[in-house]
Amino acid sequence: MREYTDKGLLSKDSALYVFDDTLSKYVLLVPVTDMPETKGAPATVEKTVLTDHSIKEVEGLQTNDQKTYTFNYHRDNINRIKSFAGREVKLLEVNADLTGERYTGTMKLARNSVEVNGIVQGSMYITVNDADEFPLDDVRDIIANTAIITTPLNDVELSETTGTTELTLSALPETATFAAVSSAPSICTVTVSGNKLTVTGVAQGYAKITITTSATGEASSIRSFLVEVPASA
Repeated sequence: MREYTDKGLLSKDSALYVFDDTLSKYVLLVPVTDMPETKGAPATVEKTVLTDHSIKEVEGLQTNDQKTYTFNYHRDNINRIKSFAGREVKLLEVNADLTGERYTGTMKLARNSVEVNGIVQGSMYITVNDADEFPLDDVRDIIANTAIITTPLNDVELSETTGTTELTLSALPETATFAAVSSAPSICTVTVSGNKLTVTGVAQGYAKITITTSATGEASSIRSFLVEVPASA
């Protein structure tokens, strides 16, 4: 099973997956730092029998708890979660030993307090609507890998208005392909040839470059970086 590096956060210990209808499998939603409980302890109900000298308790119902996950509050993760927020989705927690908890729920997100010189963390709140009674022993048959960029994507400032910058992209799997778009082609354009990405300035301003990584039989992933184009000399 592939490990995912996401802006300093590694998912080899825990990650949250979402069901993909196209692949009919669960695919990576975001790496997370914690695994909150899915169900609370069963309530107990008193059982009284007049011929008995003691009051006994029997197991009652369990409550589906709201779950709170912590994740790296980065624009790519935010947009990923926003695409599912507000609607019921099928989710799967994957643990380091490849066991898993499967449930359905509705999610919202919020930013935690900002840490100076630290990684900003966000919280994802999921209202659990239904959950499996028991965890899964091995999730490998029901999850699919996600094609990901392994090249660090840092924000870019061009040296001049019509300047260019190039980036050599690498990915897992190595057969993955790339596509890229600029949020403002009037500010800068972007082209991809094989694994070579080129950004070219057009006019002063700011733009976001969004890269989609795809591979056969795997889920696609989207990552982005910002570009600043200076004024003409």
